[in-house]
Amino acid sequence: MRKRTGLRTKLISGCMALLLGLSVCGGASDKEKKSYAASSVSGVSAISSLPSDFIRGVDVSSLTAFENAGTSFYYLDGSEGDMFDILKGAGVNYVRLRIWNDPYDSSSPYKGYGGGNTDLYNAKVLGKRATDAGMKVFIDFQYSDFWSDPEKQFAPKEWSDYTLAQKKTAVYGYTYWAVSELLDYGVDVGIVQIGNETNGSMCGVGGLYDDVWDLSSGVAALMQQGCYAIDDINAAYGKSIQKALHFTDLNTNGAWYASCLNTQGVDYDIYSTSYYPMWHGTASDLASSLTSIAKTYNKKVMVSETAYPYTLDNLDSTSNTVSSYCMNYQNYDVSASGQAEAVRAVAEAVNKVNTNYSSGYGLGVFYWEPSWIPTDSSAWGTYGTGWASSTSGNYEKLYSSSVQFYATEDKGSSWENMALFDTNGVAMKSLYVFNDMAGKSSTTSSGVFSSSSSTSSTLDGTYYIRSKFSGKYLNIASGSSSNNANLEQYSYSGASAQKFKLVSDGDGYYTIYTGASSYSKVLDVAKKSAADGTNVAQYTSNGGNNQKFQVVEVSSGVYAIKTKISGNASGLDVYGWSTSNGGNIAQYTYWGGDCQLWYLEKAE
Repeated sequence: MRKRTGLRTKLISGCMALLLGLSVCGGASDKEKKSYAASSVSGVSAISSLPSDFIRGVDVSSLTAFENAGTSFYYLDGSEGDMFDILKGAGVNYVRLRIWNDPYDSSSPYKGYGGGNTDLYNAKVLGKRATDAGMKVFIDFQYSDFWSDPEKQFAPKEWSDYTLAQKKTAVYGYTYWAVSELLDYGVDVGIVQIGNETNGSMCGVGGLYDDVWDLSSGVAALMQQGCYAIDDINAAYGKSIQKALHFTDLNTNGAWYASCLNTQGVDYDIYSTSYYPMWHGTASDLASSLTSIAKTYNKKVMVSETAYPYTLDNLDSTSNTVSSYCMNYQNYDVSASGQAEAVRAVAEAVNKVNTNYSSGYGLGVFYWEPSWIPTDSSAWGTYGTGWASSTSGNYEKLYSSSVQFYATEDKGSSWENMALFDTNGVAMKSLYVFNDMAGKSSTTSSGVFSSSSSTSSTLDGTYYIRSKFSGKYLNIASGSSSNNANLEQYSYSGASAQKFKLVSDGDGYYTIYTGASSYSKVLDVAKKSAADGTNVAQYTSNGGNNQKFQVVEVSSGVYAIKTKISGNASGLDVYGWSTSNGGNIAQYTYWGGDCQLWYLEKAE
């Protein structure tokens, strides 16, 4: 992943700006309104002829930082779980972990640079947890102390004065030592990546530094040393770890870099690429480019980074890498369901290499940092939950006169709108695309109810319920007492139509009785559907799950009203961001926007 920078910086400089305030709340497209397949949580269908060992992976490199900061993660139903159990239940079978050599400032108190402070020890701990959960591990060596991508490939501090010959020795030695440490710790390493988005440069060598972009001025030689190290590890440990090389901008220059590798004689196994649908084009283009490389050079191929936004809103005070300015392509809805469709499309494109060329050559796909949600600003620098800390600029200044790519102050998440977990750490439906595209069932609960935020039986009582977004109140249309009278928003009137009585069921849920019916009828999610856009109305009480709601305090005095019929994955939503009287209230995948948040005001 290129953090905030990369070759398209000049094209999408708006990514660094604050967002325009666009949102997916209550999106009205046909895709968003469709009903979910009965066996699919995310709404996508299975991919035809997908191999059983097809990689359905995620990169969770920064997870330790979040857990150290006290962040918890939850299944779709709001029950708490270990991240690797949640991922396994969603169909993830492979985990990618990046390694920076020394992501800490060189002076006391040796503050981490951020981005999860992802050193070797972090990879050992997370890699062992993934292994114990039955997953294989993909190691991403960046041969740097902080983010590396096509616009920056700084060598580690310790190697800053090394010659090319010394760097070759260092790459071999570090790779061999680090992988042996991982294996000795019990990590099931299946793939090792030699460099990160190495488009002509790596470890302070190549085009960014000498204007030679074809890998011939030292980049290929460094890659080969990393490959030699893995060959020797395999011989020493009796392993068959595969060697991956990683590039980006596949459709623009992927074939050329594959040709350069061939010309330089680099002995590797996998050509891997970053492929973000909003930047890099269509799934058809992806399939064509990967198939061509596999055929021409007899190499396995995979997508080692992908992601797609579920909102274009900025959910913390740090601007996002992907905003409305950056959507060069928008072939999928910006929503949780759109995320799932995008991931499925990327995976299907990779799998076409197996069907159009040869089985076993299209390996799989990794989603980049699905759990990088917002945290309190106090955790950004202290634990490394932000994309960069105040000391990261010190590292850059070893190689430049100014801080251009990193930071001189603590920064928050720039990726939270791309996550597969909401701002409270609850899995969204899109996380379950990994099982759904394989035609497998998912585990969406720990089996023990535990809300991601506080719920309280003391909420029993009668309320006016006001939207944080519009300032208007929930209202039964025309004050009707009839079944199917619609739930809408309206300016405050104090009438019975705007009064709602919460009655706890004693199991973490509430039945919400309507004042319009003299509290004889309740709020009801139509047709017992879990789909986005489903209408909510008044109906005779029958005790069904479509008439039960979880009222969750997400911050002081601010509540989400989640629907049990969706497994608490969705909630009451001001549909279409309406600010008008009569604006509809519907069920929509919960992501924490103001259109899904409510104030409870006691009614006399």
